[in-house]
Amino acid sequence: MHHVRYIFCFLLLAITALAQRVTWVDAGTRDPADLQLVFEDCEPAATPELPQIPGVTFNYRGQSTQTSIINFSRTDRTILSYRLQLRTPGRVDIPAFTVKTDEGDITVPAYSTGTVQPGPESDIQARLRPGKSTVWAGEVFPLIYSLDVAKRTFSNFGGGIEWEPAPLLIEDWTKPEVAESTRNGETRYNIAFRTRAYAQTPGTVQPQPVRQLLNLSLGTIGFGLFQQQRIEQVAAETDRPEIKVQPLPKPAPKSFGGAVGQFKLNSKVVPQSAAVGEPITWTLELSGTGNWPDISGLPARAVSQDFQVIQPQAKRSTEEGKLFDGTLSEDVVLVPTKPGTYSLGAVEFSYFDPKAGAYQTVRIPSASVTVTAAPTTPRFNVMPDEPAATPPSVPEIKAPAPAQNPIGIPRDPIAGGEAVGVPFGSLRQLLGTGLAPLSVVLVLWLGLATRQARRNDPLRPRREASQRLAATLNRLRASSDRTGLLNWQQDAARLWQLNHAAPSADTLPDETWRTLWREADKALYGENAALPSDWVDRATAALAAVKVPGTAWWRTLQPRNLLPFLFAVMLALVPSSAKAATAPAEAYRAGDFTVAEQAWRKAVNERPNDWIARHNLSLALAQQERWGEAAAHATAAFVQNPHAEPARWNLSLAYSKAGYTPNAVAPLLDSAPLADVARLASPAGWDRWFIIGCALIAVGLLLLLLRGYLLVPGWFGWVAMAALLAGIVGGVTALTARHAYGLAADPQAVIVWRAGTLYSIPTEADTAQQTTTLAAGAMGLQDEKTFLGWVKLTFPNGQTGWVRQSEIVPLYR
Repeated sequence: MHHVRYIFCFLLLAITALAQRVTWVDAGTRDPADLQLVFEDCEPAATPELPQIPGVTFNYRGQSTQTSIINFSRTDRTILSYRLQLRTPGRVDIPAFTVKTDEGDITVPAYSTGTVQPGPESDIQARLRPGKSTVWAGEVFPLIYSLDVAKRTFSNFGGGIEWEPAPLLIEDWTKPEVAESTRNGETRYNIAFRTRAYAQTPGTVQPQPVRQLLNLSLGTIGFGLFQQQRIEQVAAETDRPEIKVQPLPKPAPKSFGGAVGQFKLNSKVVPQSAAVGEPITWTLELSGTGNWPDISGLPARAVSQDFQVIQPQAKRSTEEGKLFDGTLSEDVVLVPTKPGTYSLGAVEFSYFDPKAGAYQTVRIPSASVTVTAAPTTPRFNVMPDEPAATPPSVPEIKAPAPAQNPIGIPRDPIAGGEAVGVPFGSLRQLLGTGLAPLSVVLVLWLGLATRQARRNDPLRPRREASQRLAATLNRLRASSDRTGLLNWQQDAARLWQLNHAAPSADTLPDETWRTLWREADKALYGENAALPSDWVDRATAALAAVKVPGTAWWRTLQPRNLLPFLFAVMLALVPSSAKAATAPAEAYRAGDFTVAEQAWRKAVNERPNDWIARHNLSLALAQQERWGEAAAHATAAFVQNPHAEPARWNLSLAYSKAGYTPNAVAPLLDSAPLADVARLASPAGWDRWFIIGCALIAVGLLLLLLRGYLLVPGWFGWVAMAALLAGIVGGVTALTARHAYGLAADPQAVIVWRAGTLYSIPTEADTAQQTTTLAAGAMGLQDEKTFLGWVKLTFPNGQTGWVRQSEIVPLYR
């Protein structure tokens, strides 16, 4: 009987042990990407360490519990929900692994999913880019973590930056820098975070990928008043760039203590003459940029044994948020015990300069101090002899230093706008424009009035949308891609004049179009849904049924089209227009710098040669601590109107904050005679002065010719010589001043507003292409050709390469 009882207890324990298990199950959403890790009759003791699968990311969605009782048997389940994220479609094979539970370690069996399709995260490009691919051990180099995401889908960040930087030592990430670019007709955000890092030991370093959660807005769910945005959280993960860390060259100087960077060593002895018992302070200060965490202290100093030495602890200070910019100072107090002249030993500090690729040694020469005997005091209270009478000294009264004017913050924006004039291409064009026959002027006037009537026609957007819809449907007939469906929805909304940012099918006035819209939504956002086979034919027939009238000829004779300048003057007198013109300035003064930036950026896009809009956009960017881009737009405002004092003031401030000055602009900021003359006008202005000079030369030569044939009185000769002299001086001055602008005088000139990389071909894929560092403030000429958001630049030294359009700011376009 005892044996039966033991066997029964053993079986009961075995059944209980078998009941505790952890398995993967499908989440039941009909999407293989949704998985659940189910703990039966146990709970996770810690966060499960999921296996690492190349190209696959597990996004944790939440935890739930469940209890079921079947035939008096109770089962408790803890469910962890995950969503698989990958960029290429395919099955995911999850290997077996072990998890820690409150009942001990349990092995999770292997699991294979169905075919997982890439989600919306496949449109996000996350990159981790080092400033240099090859560095020295201990060299501080920049790191940029960037995100390229569509503006229409990006909502906000779902969390902070997750990154394990080891074996790199890094600073804190900066605030995000946001720029906009256009790719395939779609506006995208280029978001950049910056930091600096260094590696302590040589070898090949491949940092872990940077990971960050993003919230994406993927259309709407619900109907009517119950519609709400559909927000999905995805994880963006960067690549793992390879960084080669070179060992420092050998042999190293004896005074080398491991410092790598750029440093300065200063020494100060106060006072250099003292009496016995009076303290002398010897201060050493080391400052600069480098691997400060590896610098243990200052070099040792040698002094005579006739001094009592008081050595407090060295003081180390760094700038806020910057680990690699610092100062280390140490004050040694020397108290002399004997009189005499003493020499304080020389001090040497060696460091490795990565820019020069060599060791540098800073040597502080020895200093001399004179110690006199201590003053003697009388042993008795004897009055000293009365000194000879001296005239009373008049105390010197010094006025305090004048107060300094405050600097360092952006000034107020400038009201209105002022576009820089464009010079004529030749003197013939100028004369031909001025002396055109009245008939040509009349024909041109009527032609411009007709063009203005077409532009002001309220039905013009509908006609253009109808034409684009026809082209889109022809493209969809060959291939039903996502971009084509989005373009169809956008132009359909314009055709029916729907002003809603994200219209739904119910807002369309025609049932046929509503059905087409719902089918397009289902294909775009549904699960493995496709367009019906006859969708393109039905959409083509629906488009043909919509008739949009053409432009009426009588609109040409309307005053707003026939006399647009008078109509513009009348609009300027309307209070609402004045209010709209000052809206960005009001937003700026109210502290809403983002709204002001958007308005002025739109004005710059419409009129790139409006220097006031450029200047105000620079102020709005500066208020948001985006000094790199602010300095670029300040440069454009300066070269378009260098004589304006606000533009020059803002340019100096922006350069001091951004940390760069373009080579082409630097000579113009000096107080040299040529720079002073060049700043009197912009390059376009000097073009006009050159044309005027050429005209004066022509007038002078004409008068001399007439005088030679005795067709004019003799005094015309003096007028001719004056015109010739004025024309030659004006023309030479204009050419010289224009030449002072260098590359900044070219209409294709652009400025790189933040440090990045110059590529041989327009891609960031891991290819065998050659790249080089592109410094902030570099200027080049933009090629007319672009490729998917990339532009080709040519630099003054002949170097060419590709860079993203979001990294540059054109000066004139």
